[in-house]
Amino acid sequence: MKIKRILSATLAAAMLLCCCALTACASKPAAPTAADFEVQPGAYRYQDMGGFFVETEQGQYYLGEDQIIRFAEPGSRSFYPLCNKPNCGHGSDNCNAYTDYALGYWNGHLYTTTYGNNGPVVQRMDMDGTNRREVGQLPILTAVDGARHASGELLFHNGSLFYMYDAIETDPEWAMSIYQFDLETGKGRWLFQEDIPPFTYFCGSSYANICGDGFFFMMTNGVTGECTYALGSLKTGRVEATIPGWSDRNGRAMEQDGVLYYFKADAGLCEYDRATGVETVRFPMEAYTANPCYTRNYILVRSTDTEDFEQCTLWVLDRDYNLLGKAPQEKIGTWFPPAVCHHGKQHLLLAQRKDHPLYRHQRSVQLGAPSDAGHQQCQSPRLTHS
Repeated sequence: MKIKRILSATLAAAMLLCCCALTACASKPAAPTAADFEVQPGAYRYQDMGGFFVETEQGQYYLGEDQIIRFAEPGSRSFYPLCNKPNCGHGSDNCNAYTDYALGYWNGHLYTTTYGNNGPVVQRMDMDGTNRREVGQLPILTAVDGARHASGELLFHNGSLFYMYDAIETDPEWAMSIYQFDLETGKGRWLFQEDIPPFTYFCGSSYANICGDGFFFMMTNGVTGECTYALGSLKTGRVEATIPGWSDRNGRAMEQDGVLYYFKADAGLCEYDRATGVETVRFPMEAYTANPCYTRNYILVRSTDTEDFEQCTLWVLDRDYNLLGKAPQEKIGTWFPPAVCHHGKQHLLLAQRKDHPLYRHQRSVQLGAPSDAGHQQCQSPRLTHS
């Protein structure tokens, strides 16, 4: 493996901007100039704050910790509560913008969850926040002592809501569980239950990823502390393979053509051939942890270089793992969005800080066939209900 020499910081930043603007094509595009990019200093955007964020053709939607859904016109950075009621205080059940938890998009409608007497209820609404109606109910888990539980995390993907339930540790053979809820029909099914060992808990949605029909997630044995990366199939509802000895410092994996791509702690950027079970370190890195993003022509990596999270670095490589450039990045207080593969598309939310203002660049990078579901990137805060 040959690594090209590191470019200057200025050139590295330019290369990073170049990668963010790429779209899928047969050959690598010509290098753009600075005039091709819109660089806007300003405050943190809603989609950089770690809540639920949805981007559609109609506009951008955000749900934050205040439980208010906000909307911005396409291309705008001005968000307003998704409510047209006069003199509304935007903080009660009578407000169109108010909800309990979660925000997703599918087939021309927004989806959210609210609390009912029997647990979380999935609701569908029009794109302006009106005409809310119930789609269905998420299951409630009952412990052996009779206590009812529904705490966990969720994410939306391709017409489904995936709910990752916390384990009920008062049960004799407790374990995590995953439920898939169909947003169109309101029906659901349990996933991977035959393959999740007892005394296993879910490590959080930040370690889960969906690529095509693959559902990849990390689970930890509560007795031994050993972490395992599970490669589940949404077609069969079963875990088809596992990678033992996984670390919570590893990045979540993306799959293309039977090969997993990911960052591995104390190793670097790796490829794992599912057919042969062989793992290959393609680009050694000494970073403490990292989140790579794989596009058709480039690999973008944001690494946290030290355990104290005080130093970060942005890397740009080509798909042959040749280093094109890197630039140091100051610690950012807000949550940094990882690049996630959603049904063949990736949405890059990259940030580079200069003094206090943040310089944001948002570009879509198509990896495969276009999605019928539109563009979305949803984060997964916790839901607690017991």
